[in-house]
Amino acid sequence: MGSGKARWKISFHRSPSSSPSSSFSAEAPPEFLCPISRSLMADPVIVPSGDTFERRCIEACSALDFTPPTLSSSSSPPLLLIPNVALKNAILTWCDRSGLPRPAPPSAEAARAIVRRLMPPAPAAPDDPSPPPPPPPPLVALREGLKAPIGPDTPPPISVRTRRVNPNPRFSPPSSSASSSSYPSSSSFPSSEMAAGAAEETLTQETPTKAREAPEASPTASCDRLEEEILTQLKDSEPSEQEAAMASLRQATRESRERRLALCTPRLLAALRPMLLSRYAGVQVNAAAALVNLSLEAPNKVRIVRSGAVPPLVDVLKGGHPEARDHAAGALFSLALEEENRAAIGVLGAIEPLIQLFTRAPSSSSSSSSDAHRARRDAGTALYHLSVASTNQSKMARTPGAVKALLALATAPNSDAAALRRLALMVAGNLAGCADGRAALMDAGAVAALVGLMRDAAGTPEEEYCVAALYGMSKGSLRFRGAARAAGAEAVLMRVAEDSSGGRAGVRRQMARRTLRAMRGEDDDAAAAAAAAFGTEFDDDGSIVSEGLVSFRRRHQRDFGTAGGGGGGSNTTEF
Repeated sequence: MGSGKARWKISFHRSPSSSPSSSFSAEAPPEFLCPISRSLMADPVIVPSGDTFERRCIEACSALDFTPPTLSSSSSPPLLLIPNVALKNAILTWCDRSGLPRPAPPSAEAARAIVRRLMPPAPAAPDDPSPPPPPPPPLVALREGLKAPIGPDTPPPISVRTRRVNPNPRFSPPSSSASSSSYPSSSSFPSSEMAAGAAEETLTQETPTKAREAPEASPTASCDRLEEEILTQLKDSEPSEQEAAMASLRQATRESRERRLALCTPRLLAALRPMLLSRYAGVQVNAAAALVNLSLEAPNKVRIVRSGAVPPLVDVLKGGHPEARDHAAGALFSLALEEENRAAIGVLGAIEPLIQLFTRAPSSSSSSSSDAHRARRDAGTALYHLSVASTNQSKMARTPGAVKALLALATAPNSDAAALRRLALMVAGNLAGCADGRAALMDAGAVAALVGLMRDAAGTPEEEYCVAALYGMSKGSLRFRGAARAAGAEAVLMRVAEDSSGGRAGVRRQMARRTLRAMRGEDDDAAAAAAAAFGTEFDDDGSIVSEGLVSFRRRHQRDFGTAGGGGGGSNTTEF
């Protein structure tokens, strides 16, 4: 008991000049502690692997080129830091309820000192007193919302969501629970509460106006005024005022590219988050539609993800109003067009609800048939782009029931679902690019299903996607050989391999030949030689998309309007 009292005395009366959160780390839930500093996190961020760290600590690891022991180094995607708003609010709530001071982030120097203590000692160097090279520039700030442009000029927007909304707000069920994958360390706290708290904090702490360098700005000035009006209306707790504010934002973001760029500010994005979780249909639908409109501009896409908008979108997908769910699927599709966003969207839990929306037939409670089909197509296209990222392929493969549902949709006889079938096949082809995906596909009977589909799809796009998926599954798998022989794959693959027509048939033909060689157990030297003749590298664990099969992506962009760089496609359909 004596030692226990001493500990409490030391904890509660420690000088504030000491580490701001280490005093209470022994009593804190372990998920509130940074794995690097072992202290309460003041600014927790999620990395693409799904782990959460104190921002300054993981930035110090990046600057010092050090991989923390708790972080898997099997893959090295670009380090993207996503604010874990839910966990931050959970930590602050716990501190307030416990009567403890809120944690403060360590300084950059203190974080580097912590990381250096974890690093193995450097080998003895020759007598060279020269100082170490300066660290690389700090990572892009995420919390304050990207004050600099993210990319070069982009083409004009292709379409804007313009659906007319029922002016009478209806009560729609709130999200059932926060996604555990969205908030890895705080599943016991409702996401709506946390998002609202984060929005209030941002609205009160950030300065009300920004100096803009280009004063030619009659549109900019009008956007500033509109921003202030919307934020003022949102301070009112009346749902009618909130709905009017979201309707104004939706209308403004519908009008022009300049307005979408000017209105994608940290304060408005922070205000949108709790509106996405509103119990009132009018508020939720308008907020989701406004976010879709903002996401159409390339410079806004990364900014929106880094603002913390993905977790509320995931909650809307799970239990929002049907029309808001349609918009949420469109928003995630639009955000997934940006390569830098894909790992983050996967980490934040969007994959499972997107798969459910994509593969599940619409219910009687959903919106109209055309709207439901559009939402499913948006969800499927989002999954296609997410599955290009290697970090998401295993996540999809391990999602319970996902691969079986994709195959069921891919082989559905309904002719109205042809576009959805093609999307399901394309996602399956990407999943075949990783070991987990290949195993999941074969567990679900994909070989027999794809061979059966090829028998009825000669010369069609579906045949091309089936060959790609079979080719991916054939890599280094004895199990594939037996399954392919049992399904009679040799006959359909021989037909493709002997096709002498030009164009994309050359790609299909080469993949079919390599798959046949794998079925016959020919060695990797022959496959490598064939790859060299085909102008690609032989990679036994590569992605289908990275195998030089650019025609798949081009065809997909033409058929589904997903070209991110302009052209005539659209990433949402006008309605």
